[in-house]
Amino acid sequence: MGYHNPPIPWRQLEGTLTGRKPPAEQEAPFSWKRAPYQAPPIVRPAHVVPYAELHAHSSFSFLDGASGPVELVEEAERLGLHGLALTDHDGLYGIVRFAEAAEATSVKTVFGAELSLDLPAPQKGVPDPVGSHLLVLARGEAGYHRLAGALTAAQLAGQEKGRPVYDLDGLSDQAGGDWVILTGCRKGTIRQALRAGGHREASRELADLVERFGRDRVYVELTDHGGPLDSTHNDALATLAAQAELPVIATGNVHYAAPVRHLLAQAVAAVRANRSLDELDGWLPAAGTAFLRSGAEMQALFARYPGAVERTVELADDLAFPLRRAKPALPKQEVPDGHTPMSWLRRLVWQAVPRKYPDLDESGRSRIEHELDVIEAKDFPGYFLIVHDIVAEARRRGILCQGRGSAANSAVCYLLDITAVDAIFYRLPFERFLSSLREEEPDIDVDFDSDRREEIIQWVFERYGRERAAQVCNVIQYRPKNAVRDIAKALGYSPGQQDAFSRDIERWGGPIGADGSNDIPPQVAELANQLLKAPRHLGIHSGGMVLTERPVGEVVPIEHARMPGRTVIQWDKDDAAWMGLVKFDLLGLGMLAALQHCFDLIRASTGETWELATLPKEEKAVYDMLCRADSIGVFQVESRAQMGLLPRLQPRKFYDLAIQIALIRPGPIQGGAVHPFVRRKLGAEPVSYLHPKLEPVLARTLGVPVFQEQLMQMAMAVGECSGEDADLLRRAMGSKRGLERIESVRERLYAGMERNGLVGEKADIIYRQIQAFANFGFAESHSLSFALLVYASSWIKLHYPAAFLAGLLRAQPMGFYSAETLTADARRHGVEVRRPDLQHSGVDAGVELLDPGSGGPTGMDACCERYQPSVGEFDPAAPDEGARHRRDGRFVVRLGLAGVHGIGKDVAARIVAERETGGQYRSMEDLVRRTGVTETQLSALATAGAFDCLGLTRRQALWRAGTAALDQAETLPGTIVALQPPLFAEQTGLERLADDLSSTGVSVDDHAIAHIRGSLAARGVLTSAELRTFEAGRRVSAAGLVTHRQRPSTASGITFVNLEDEFGLINVVCSAGLWKRYRRVARSSAALIVRGKLERSPEGIVNLLADRLEPLTIDVAHHSRDFR
Repeated sequence: MGYHNPPIPWRQLEGTLTGRKPPAEQEAPFSWKRAPYQAPPIVRPAHVVPYAELHAHSSFSFLDGASGPVELVEEAERLGLHGLALTDHDGLYGIVRFAEAAEATSVKTVFGAELSLDLPAPQKGVPDPVGSHLLVLARGEAGYHRLAGALTAAQLAGQEKGRPVYDLDGLSDQAGGDWVILTGCRKGTIRQALRAGGHREASRELADLVERFGRDRVYVELTDHGGPLDSTHNDALATLAAQAELPVIATGNVHYAAPVRHLLAQAVAAVRANRSLDELDGWLPAAGTAFLRSGAEMQALFARYPGAVERTVELADDLAFPLRRAKPALPKQEVPDGHTPMSWLRRLVWQAVPRKYPDLDESGRSRIEHELDVIEAKDFPGYFLIVHDIVAEARRRGILCQGRGSAANSAVCYLLDITAVDAIFYRLPFERFLSSLREEEPDIDVDFDSDRREEIIQWVFERYGRERAAQVCNVIQYRPKNAVRDIAKALGYSPGQQDAFSRDIERWGGPIGADGSNDIPPQVAELANQLLKAPRHLGIHSGGMVLTERPVGEVVPIEHARMPGRTVIQWDKDDAAWMGLVKFDLLGLGMLAALQHCFDLIRASTGETWELATLPKEEKAVYDMLCRADSIGVFQVESRAQMGLLPRLQPRKFYDLAIQIALIRPGPIQGGAVHPFVRRKLGAEPVSYLHPKLEPVLARTLGVPVFQEQLMQMAMAVGECSGEDADLLRRAMGSKRGLERIESVRERLYAGMERNGLVGEKADIIYRQIQAFANFGFAESHSLSFALLVYASSWIKLHYPAAFLAGLLRAQPMGFYSAETLTADARRHGVEVRRPDLQHSGVDAGVELLDPGSGGPTGMDACCERYQPSVGEFDPAAPDEGARHRRDGRFVVRLGLAGVHGIGKDVAARIVAERETGGQYRSMEDLVRRTGVTETQLSALATAGAFDCLGLTRRQALWRAGTAALDQAETLPGTIVALQPPLFAEQTGLERLADDLSSTGVSVDDHAIAHIRGSLAARGVLTSAELRTFEAGRRVSAAGLVTHRQRPSTASGITFVNLEDEFGLINVVCSAGLWKRYRRVARSSAALIVRGKLERSPEGIVNLLADRLEPLTIDVAHHSRDFR
């Protein structure tokens, strides 16, 4: 479950929710999310020459193909081809997309691969890759499993990514009579032998193939790309085939769908070879003819070889099969004797009822029984038992975890401790998670402490075996920046120009403009746009794993990942889901790691023990803090958009947090399209319902649908739909191809609304609301799961701000803000932060006593009581009493040694371990002798001030680092004489700040803007604190370091810039015109002076509407987080 950009603009969505007719104009933002395939209308020719293309490479041959599998299928249908074989290099990467697209056509699907033999090393960067090729086509399901297994064995035998190792004798055994071998392209062993040794050598190679794979399974392949010797070679091959009594077959050796892709094919060949097109010119094909051809074209091209075209159809009919037939089952789950998986699942569930539902009523029992019945009918008990085992193992190891997404709609998942959200209490529809009408398996995402997730992944491998468990890959696609960079290089632009073009792109999504708004040459932009979304390489999915009953490698090939010791399957999560592989998402969540660090630090410092389940609920001070938008570092509600909504929404209970999470999407509410829920929450609009039956469904959200589950409940309440029909309606509305299937459901919905008195415009309004929210609305179950962590992180930030900062620093990188901003915010909350120290710092950031002997908690003990007084309304005029709630007031944060740039975890751990066993360090030389650190590492520690405890200033320690580094353990003690440092001048505050930022990225007691505040004040530049009280509507100036630049996809060209000064954050709104005028200043400046109109909402939200930008020079290093 994740974020979805709306298929309609925000203003139109707002109008739909409030019951106004939507405008006709619709504009969907660009999205990288892969949607289900929707077949375009293609007219297949009525009269064709039957032909099947049996040798085609897609873009999943990774820079050796210029068209995706879908494009190849669509072109094959347009040409009227009988069949098509996808034969990418050494893998089955694209076959799922290929098969999915072919289902909507008449094209028969054949699956194969072109194997790269005798590779000495990965061939990227080589203009003409070495080795030979063997083209294998799988016959039916059995041949497919044998081919997948052979590819897996070769990929793993190579010991590195990009270098499969095949054994020809082993391949002939693995074929088992279920493969067909084509002699291949110019890299095929037969053509290579023909060029190198003539007819005799080629005949020997052909005889060897026949001996290995069988006479009835080898076909001599003829291809013609218009090369000078193609016809000669084809004649020779036809003669060889006749002499060996083997059939010939015609192929196009296709590398792109249509001639229009020829230039892109040349460009990606240059990218693969790591050369420009000019440098690669001698290796490029003589003509751009490697495209799909119709049967008539192929018949004309190969007229001299009778049967070569016709034979392709017979062979395709023999080999083709629907790919879904290769779907594997889940591994058998071990259960106690006397139980089946289903009976054991029922026992586990009902055993948990007294603990979770001590007062369960009959309605709740019916709900649980209904869920179990559906699970049994769909034969999914093994799936639930596997997830239960994984979660139970994590809890046994003390690893924080919780299920999220639609699994929180299930009471069974709640009883199995997979999720902490009570689906019965919140009346969440089970059908949102699992429906009897749904074909695919349920999807349970479980978040784990990101620092310890690897333990669980390795446990799964041990529990089920590496043969039946594997990680899902992540297909890394070309995005605008790397597409422009690679194409520019292929077209011969210099590295500096490539970087400049890449930096010119501001949007995460495409397409890339060539309209004068940037300096990217039109040809670069055109080819880069063609390359967008093409696969670049495989990565590792963040946590997706598949488990199968038969070896995974026989279902989908497995290969080495870039990360040492990791392997992945060749399909991504969408491919695995389409094929029916059950995916288990074992995700690493940084906030869970941070919270676990916080709990550990709190226990070690104050002696107080907390868990997620024991934190006091519904504390007024926590909600007051959020109402003031004091949420930097808090899970999910720390972004600019969330901080802008918090004072408006004014959350006063847990459910408000779930709504808060759901209201802000990528593309925040702006431009006057204020969400109607906010208006009703603030009393600016009355709460109303289109029908009394909708009140129970929408009362919690003030009559406005906010969650996906609500649209299902609306259909059930006023449309009298069943839960299954309501889920079908929700899902189908997000997919054009599903509209035909749910027409009867729509009719039942309208008929039900008519029985409830809803006809005409009122019925249409409800239908439009359901339709608008089908893809856009956030799942309530997902929001509730995340809301638990919002409250927990808010509670710790309020009561233990020192531990909270240390926990966040330990879990970096994560969240919206840098460590510098997080530290500055903690300092504004009274937290003292100290620099790294050789004698006192741990490996990571930690807390230590402010004064020795003064430990124990501070603050109010009432904060720790489980049941808190009623929250009540928020009073914005009341003083901020957050400091009274602080429990770790006697502690400060000490930065860790690993946070020093150039030290890292391993060296820091070595330093700390030696200090704990051998005592404190007496000198820099003592440190070197005991730990073996280098001069570079000594210099890094000196720059960070870590040797202050030895009585050395930073400059003195840097002077001494060179000689101290020579005093290694293998030298005689005392033989290295330390040089006496000269009398250095005392560092200025700005110099200390510069050293802090360059060495740790964090300032513990200063801010760059503070050093130029005098000159800024003389110009009338206001601070962020002054902006909060200055007269609104006036033109003012403000200045700060740039922390973020953002342009949401639905923001109509508006760019949001966040500035930070010594007092807080400033939100700057830049119109499209202003950004264009000051583009270079806005993009390249580390700090800005902004002039503009000061805006302040009644809730105190401050924005600066910029009309002028000016670069601000600062003397320290600073980097912003831009366009993320």
